[in-house]
Amino acid sequence: MYSVYLVDDDTLILDELIGMVPWMDNGFFVAGSSTDPKAAVGEIERIRPDAVFCDLKMPGMDGNEMIRYLKERSVDSEFVMISAYDSFENVRTFFQQEGLDYILKPVDNDEIEMVLEKLMARLSEKKPQSCGGNIKENPAFEHLVEYIREHFAQKITLDMLSKKFGFSKNYICGLFSKYYDTSLTCFLTELRMEHAKKLLSDRNRLIKEVAADCGYSDYYKFFRAFKAFYGKSPKEMQDS
Repeated sequence: MYSVYLVDDDTLILDELIGMVPWMDNGFFVAGSSTDPKAAVGEIERIRPDAVFCDLKMPGMDGNEMIRYLKERSVDSEFVMISAYDSFENVRTFFQQEGLDYILKPVDNDEIEMVLEKLMARLSEKKPQSCGGNIKENPAFEHLVEYIREHFAQKITLDMLSKKFGFSKNYICGLFSKYYDTSLTCFLTELRMEHAKKLLSDRNRLIKEVAADCGYSDYYKFFRAFKAFYGKSPKEMQDS
């Protein structure tokens, strides 16, 4: 799936874009959104979504200025303008910056699905997706994964990671699917089970201690997870 970032100073329009457009059905997920274009450019520069949908007339920085700013910083996103204004000058400036498409408000779902189809074709040619891509192309997500590897024994949730790293939950799920072909839960479980197996090589370790060291306060939850993962109980693994 490809990531999109949405910018519009009108909260109602932004909510409508997030909730009404069938992003997932068309191969996209919303990586983030903002009503403040100046705050948005920082997030877009960090996240580097595959596409940005933005309004034209916004306080502080209009859509064309935002695109110019991001391109000067080598952000290689595709840009779609959604605007109530269709003056020749505005449209010409947008396409001179190699914008993908210009949609007039109010947004029509049929029209935006046609744009998504066009966007998918462009992105598929530009950056074909495959599982197991190089995570180093996304340093911010690499940092998130490093955090999980170092703190897997603690309570880690999508909500917590979203707040800590400033990513939307959909974006995190999409990146785990893209780079690891798995979910956050499965990724976390695998780390915990691998660590548990190493600890169980010490026959003197109490299994309850191993469970706690792997992030399980409930021994029976650990037992079920371990047996489901390895096909044998922790005690059978320890004795083998």
